[in-house]
Amino acid sequence: MQRITLCTLIVMGLLSLCCLSSGSQVTNGLNMQNSNQARTSEIVVIKIIGEGGKPVSGVRVYSPEYLGDTAVDGSLRTFFKEPSDYQLFARKGKTGEPGFAETKGVISINPGPIELQAFDGIEPLLPPGETYTGEQHYKPGMTVRFNFKNIGDTEIILNNSAPWKIQSREGAIIFEPVALQAIVQLAPGEYKEWTWNQEDKNELQIVEGGYMVVLKCSEGEYGLRFWIIPKGMIP
Repeated sequence: MQRITLCTLIVMGLLSLCCLSSGSQVTNGLNMQNSNQARTSEIVVIKIIGEGGKPVSGVRVYSPEYLGDTAVDGSLRTFFKEPSDYQLFARKGKTGEPGFAETKGVISINPGPIELQAFDGIEPLLPPGETYTGEQHYKPGMTVRFNFKNIGDTEIILNNSAPWKIQSREGAIIFEPVALQAIVQLAPGEYKEWTWNQEDKNELQIVEGGYMVVLKCSEGEYGLRFWIIPKGMIP
């Protein structure tokens, strides 16, 4: 019996070390899987796996601010704007209620070669106690403006004239521009600028809420968050 107990403890210790080395930790039946490192604004995938290796949807992910919920395949696509070591937390259900589970992980974000930013928004009227995060906010119907700059020391390649799309915070594709199929080369210090009129694929005004620009280039896939604000937040 003592040998069995000792072996069990050794196996549990090895599993724990394995989880920590991958940047994740198993707690209450959930396992967070994510890359150990990424670059600023680079899209990363955080995946939550449950018992039996099945993906778990509807898990809320934080760092410590709310990042989003996992999709049907158990994944959440997100990014981090500033270089730092981030603690990740994921929770399913409510604390103290049946079925509640949580897990956590870590990710290191390093400076990257690109700068993706929105501009010409407005400063919204925020509820008491809330602070302005620096993300751009736009009134419904305003033109959303953003640019992509090469801040590295090597050339960056775009596969077409507008290699970006607009997504909801949950990852649904809202709009993709018609682009010229021509290679665009950006030398260090050069940038490209685009605009979006807040219309979806059916040329309808999108609803208020949070959105993302997702852009692909030779250095990977990068993201930018912005908001379309409701009438009550317009100054």
